[in-house]
Amino acid sequence: MKRTTSKKGIILKDQELARWEKILAAETYHTRLRGFSNPFEPFFRERSRGRKKRVALSPLERWTLQELRLTGIVKKNGRRWALIEDPSGKGYFVSVGTRIGPNQGYITRIGKDFIMVRERVVDFLGREKVREIKISLRPTEEAHEVP
Repeated sequence: MKRTTSKKGIILKDQELARWEKILAAETYHTRLRGFSNPFEPFFRERSRGRKKRVALSPLERWTLQELRLTGIVKKNGRRWALIEDPSGKGYFVSVGTRIGPNQGYITRIGKDFIMVRERVVDFLGREKVREIKISLRPTEEAHEVP
């Protein structure tokens, strides 16, 4: 601390503060952000794509694909139908094109022991991707051999 006297009395002045005042008075800092993104903008944000989220119309659209269970596949007149069971135990017959899951998914193919579901998902960066998911027929107790 540096002491200075004046007519009104003793005034104390910090030497470090005085040094910084000189530096700040001499240098002026300017940023040039043309062509750069805003550094204060959040990395992750929701983007509105102009599409409204579809309201779930069927009970199968209310459950996630992990919660639903493929319990059977039936072939009749050359067309395959799949039996899907929800967590409450209700069963539904579905075919290719049936909406399933909360992410606007639909069944694209029914195989001998699986179904393929195509759905749109948004990753953590906000990019929309199409994802193909295979749901396999779960083995039943009758299919296992008892030793």
